Amino acid sequence: MNRIHLSKAAKELILRVAYGFKEVASHSFVEPWNVSYYFINDLKRFLANPEDLRGDRILFDLEVASGVSYSELKGYWDKLTIEEREIAIRTIIMAMASFGLISVVGAIAVNAEPHMREEILRIASRYHKGEISYEELVSELERVLWPTREERLKHWKEIQEYEKAMALEEYLPEEVVKEIIKAYFLEMMRLQMYDTYLLIPSVYPKLIE
Repeated sequence: MNRIHLSKAAKELILRVAYGFKEVASHSFVEPWNVSYYFINDLKRFLANPEDLRGDRILFDLEVASGVSYSELKGYWDKLTIEEREIAIRTIIMAMASFGLISVVGAIAVNAEPHMREEILRIASRYHKGEISYEELVSELERVLWPTREERLKHWKEIQEYEKAMALEEYLPEEVVKEIIKAYFLEMMRLQMYDTYLLIPSVYPKLIE
């Protein structure tokens, strides 16, 4: 997809939905990464058929996802070209994926037992330096978090959730994924500097903008 200069309306739509989604996902009764998957799958249906972007049915989905009113969303949407609409939706999907990934990485950083932290930092550092792939990062972290067969059998549902959440990486550029890993494992966990509310990470605004 070629880069184009986005109009003010397009940028405002993206930011309003992205920040609104953060609030919705943060206060959901299910895990934030599951909220991310739910709405990403919804929005992908519209991208599969570009003709759907000519109408405004997608705004109902965006309203639920963000808490922003239909009328406000329509005010932005009606000013966008079809190309801008597609780019806006793809960017919103990336925002949703980044928040879901940030949530699971942040949860690991905060809740990891003290004896796990050094190993998590080592694995994250190797990934950030390009010494291992993202898939290897996920696999090695899993072995640290659930090191024994007994733990893996006992916590198999948690492991499934972990793998699902970490797979949100597929919707993100590599540099964004590395920024998330750096922020939570190489900086925030190492320095023990966390946001007051776990699932509202301070790195999110930087990634969106």
